[in-house]
Amino acid sequence: MRARSSSVTVLYDKRNRKGISLDRNNNYASREIERQPRMVHTSSRHVNEGFFGVSKWIQRVDARNVVEKQYEIGAVIGKGNFSSVHLTRRKSDGTKCALKQVEKRAMRGKCFFVDNEVEMLLLIQHDHIISILDAFCTENQYFIVFEHAQYGDLYETIRKNSRIEEPDACIITLQVASALAYLHDRNVVHRDVKPENLLLVDKFSVKLCDFGLACHVLGPLYRICGTPTYCAPEVLQMTGYSTKCDIWSLGVVLFVMLVGYAPFRAPDQNRLFKLIMQAKPNMDMPEWKGVSLQAKDLVCRLMSKSEDRRPLASQIVSHPWIAPFTMESIDDE
Repeated sequence: MRARSSSVTVLYDKRNRKGISLDRNNNYASREIERQPRMVHTSSRHVNEGFFGVSKWIQRVDARNVVEKQYEIGAVIGKGNFSSVHLTRRKSDGTKCALKQVEKRAMRGKCFFVDNEVEMLLLIQHDHIISILDAFCTENQYFIVFEHAQYGDLYETIRKNSRIEEPDACIITLQVASALAYLHDRNVVHRDVKPENLLLVDKFSVKLCDFGLACHVLGPLYRICGTPTYCAPEVLQMTGYSTKCDIWSLGVVLFVMLVGYAPFRAPDQNRLFKLIMQAKPNMDMPEWKGVSLQAKDLVCRLMSKSEDRRPLASQIVSHPWIAPFTMESIDDE
């Protein structure tokens, strides 16, 4: 996994942030899992967000050299506002992995997001969600180790190739929908689905990462967060939103995969928000001429202004554009 510097991600007072991407570990079968998420904010804008408390699984150590005894920390392969990601090798078996170093001071007292992400992902087991391997913290830093995605992220693939061919975009959409169905079935919302957070472990096999904004949904959510380009209208309107905000974001991702650019673009954030809230993606541009009607139909359904008209993540597999591709056929490729 790689961190990416971004000027568009919004959290709290709309200050820039880069999500801290952590992941699960399947090697700790004896781990206690009876802990339940709880509401840690009572303000109207942060109500109904279920977060875990301080993670007992993160190992408290005195200094970075304790981590270096177990991991050979190599070159920086990504940077974010609060973190850097290093290509890393586990000394015990030589496994390549990625280590994210997070600066606590830069988190401005919001370190509970890191603890929550670790705790949440420890309980997640899905083929298309990235895996955590280890986690440490010192007085000033977190060190999170997770599986290495050797092919980078979907954003870079789109940038290099201008767009994603329709059959491959279909497979990726199915994989992300599968991950979201798994999360939503457990009342977990991701809130930052975008190409930068879809890592390629194979040429076209993606894993969802960066659960820095994820939470358990205890009721209507009101926090404005995520990356504006991929943000659902109801999030910006502050009228209350649900897990369906992830479905909108997936629709935007699909739009970008098919034609290589975002559906809504503007010179400033206020104009961008107005376009998003109008929810009228334009498919009359020349780039859309070669896109199938079924693909266009799915984009429109995922990006319905009313969240009630969007399909559940589990229903996306039944769409005519997706249905010919089963998870078995994907695994066979």
